Amino acid sequence: MLRIISGEHKGRMIKTLPGRHTRPTADRVKEALFNILQTKLHGSLILDLFSGTGNIGLEAMSRGAEKVVFVEKNPAALHILRENCRSLEYAEFVDILPFDVKKALEILSKQGLLFDIVFMDPPYDKGLEVPTIKHLDQVNLLKETGIIAVEHMSCSVLPRIIGDFIKYDLKKYGKTTISFYRKRSCNQ
Repeated sequence: MLRIISGEHKGRMIKTLPGRHTRPTADRVKEALFNILQTKLHGSLILDLFSGTGNIGLEAMSRGAEKVVFVEKNPAALHILRENCRSLEYAEFVDILPFDVKKALEILSKQGLLFDIVFMDPPYDKGLEVPTIKHLDQVNLLKETGIIAVEHMSCSVLPRIIGDFIKYDLKKYGKTTISFYRKRSCNQ
């Protein structure tokens, strides 16, 4: 079990998958991430890629995001994600796309949505970070002032520039790093 750290559901427990098949974001990493993004959360539209059981997106909802779109293809994780959304009474404020990330990005692109924040926590050691950011660039789903937050292994160094995105910050937490990207044209 994990917990919501802050916001309207502070302290509430959420379910995770048993065993080591998934790797939920640790509380200290999650807390640090949301301390960095707190001023951008209220009323925001969030895209949570490789969302697992919803740990990050549900924390964003608790802290004031307007809506979260979850993308997860694992059936067991999807089942728990839906349970977590219902138990926190967020089912009407989220969309859950049960597809692989590439297909989901294509679907979202056709809908014309633009996101304030994209969270992505792909499986480690699969090399999915750079191709996913490139695809985000191609389908143009990020607002001009939007942010991509990528959780990855600290030993994996992501490029400074990927397509039209530039890494403007990174934070290391032991074996986990979060790299932050924005559009190169953005003067934040």
